[in-house]
Amino acid sequence: MKIIIFFLVSFLTTYSYAQTEKTWFNQAAYTKLEDADTHTLQLSSHYYFAPQANFWVWDDFGYLDTDTNLLATYTNDEQSAFTGLEGELFISNWFATASIVDLGETDDNYTIGFGYLFFDNLKVSAKHQQQTGADDIIWLQGQLNIDIDENAYVGTTIVSDDELDNWQVEVRYFRRLGEQQYFTLDLTHENSSSKNHNNFIANYYFNQHFALGLGSNDSHLLVEGKYFVNHSFFVKARYQEQSDDEQSLEMSMQAQF
Repeated sequence: MKIIIFFLVSFLTTYSYAQTEKTWFNQAAYTKLEDADTHTLQLSSHYYFAPQANFWVWDDFGYLDTDTNLLATYTNDEQSAFTGLEGELFISNWFATASIVDLGETDDNYTIGFGYLFFDNLKVSAKHQQQTGADDIIWLQGQLNIDIDENAYVGTTIVSDDELDNWQVEVRYFRRLGEQQYFTLDLTHENSSSKNHNNFIANYYFNQHFALGLGSNDSHLLVEGKYFVNHSFFVKARYQEQSDDEQSLEMSMQAQF
């Protein structure tokens, strides 16, 4: 039995080291709110039905999802536990989307939609969100990826409801600076009927194995660090100020095969 286990572990380890293209991404994250003393566990498993190639660093596999994929999530925040499911099905350049936040409440809490992929770098979609105790919402989304050169790109996402009351703009900039040194900048502006706020985080990759990020979430400090064991495994720690008197600490690990 020990011999079988040894060969199985050896095979999986060899396979994960050999494959630089990935199809299966698995993450576990634990978050603790310091003052409230609450804990949240989140698990996710994301499978792509086509190999995904990384863009220089080991946690960036391109800005746009252009292949059929399926994502399963589990969340436990001590008050409730639920499992979600979402996915995209591509047929040529057309794609259909569906998501359920809680599989235990599928009747009135789901989102379905469809979209089209133009030239492999422009993705547009419309989604209908059904929710319990609130009006249905039509969401419109556009995503654009621009390759500046072989070392850099800019990705932009714009999403809004059909009445333009709630909308969000996201921008991601990636640049290879030199030998195993990289820089990313993620910007978000969210506009809703209740509030507007801006978020950003800048990450500097010192080498292929270590990155440090600094940012702001709704004017509150955000610091994170990532350590890549290899192209298949990495861990991340994040400290975030949730408000003037509340902080959170998140620890996560990801395995990708």
